[in-house]
Amino acid sequence: MSDKILINEPHFNSMVLIKSWPDSSEIMNKILEKYLSLSQLPKVGEFIFQDNIYCATLSPGHIMLFSFRENLCPEITKIILPEIAAIIDVSHSRRGLRIQGKSSTNLLNKGIAINLSEDNFPELGVLQSSIHSIGIILLKLEPNNYLIFSYRSFFDSFYAWVIDSAKEYGYALS
Repeated sequence: MSDKILINEPHFNSMVLIKSWPDSSEIMNKILEKYLSLSQLPKVGEFIFQDNIYCATLSPGHIMLFSFRENLCPEITKIILPEIAAIIDVSHSRRGLRIQGKSSTNLLNKGIAINLSEDNFPELGVLQSSIHSIGIILLKLEPNNYLIFSYRSFFDSFYAWVIDSAKEYGYALS
């Protein structure tokens, strides 16, 4: 792994938030498990990568799917009825950064008051928090390798914070 922090912006084609109604979360889970060919969805605070789709469980009954594939939202709305869950296409409302390198955890701990060590936040973990007063969703792909989403309207400020905070470690953009 590089001594520098590597920063790039992946462009996901589809991002979907799914929020089940309180009495239909088990039905929604079964539908998504079948759609993703899983025996069970990830637990709260975890994610999986299956069939070119990331599936993150943000809270009970609250799932985020994102992929480089097109048309994920139309596919999901065909299999999950409005009586089961609210489905929101957030493809154009969020942007993400991938941050990796041996100092990436130190960089993120400058702005987030959560212990990101492997014991406390293992790989394939997901959490919602804020950095520099900007709401984020953070996924730990592996040690010192993160994917972070913010709202598009705050992304420039978030990106500037990342670049400014990475200066002491050295960084490369790709």
